[in-house]
Amino acid sequence: MLTLTLSSSEDREITSVNGDDGKTYNDVWFFDSTSVTFNNFPQNIKKFFPNIETVSIYTANITTLTKSDMAPLGSQLRYLNLYKNKIEVLEEGLFDENPNLDALALTSNKIKFVASGIFDKLPNLTYLLFDGNPC
Repeated sequence: MLTLTLSSSEDREITSVNGDDGKTYNDVWFFDSTSVTFNNFPQNIKKFFPNIETVSIYTANITTLTKSDMAPLGSQLRYLNLYKNKIEVLEEGLFDENPNLDALALTSNKIKFVASGIFDKLPNLTYLLFDGNPC
C-alpha cells in the first residue's frame, strides 16, 4: 500500500509517496483515489509514477480539468475515471496529448460545456461514460 501526501497549496501536487511493500514507483501503473479531496487534478502524477496507464480519481471535488493537467500523462494514459467530481467544462484540445486513451468515465460531474471535436484525436476511444451531467 502506498500513501500519498499532498502539498498544502491548493492540493495541486503530490509531495511524497510512502510504501513498504517492496515495490518501486516504476511498478505502479494504476493510480486510484476514492473520496480523498484533491480540489484540483494532481499535477505531478508522472513524476512519481512514470509508467502510469490508469488514473481513477472519484468523489474528490475536482472542479477543473485542463489540457495542462492531462498533457503530462502523455500517450501512456489508457483509462481515465473522474466519476462524481465537480468538473464543469471540457476545453478544446483537452486530450490531444493522450491519443491512446481508450476508456473515459466522466459520469456524475457538472459538465455544462464540451468543446467541439474534443474526442477527434482519440482513435482508440471505445468506452465513454458521460451520464449524470447537465449537458
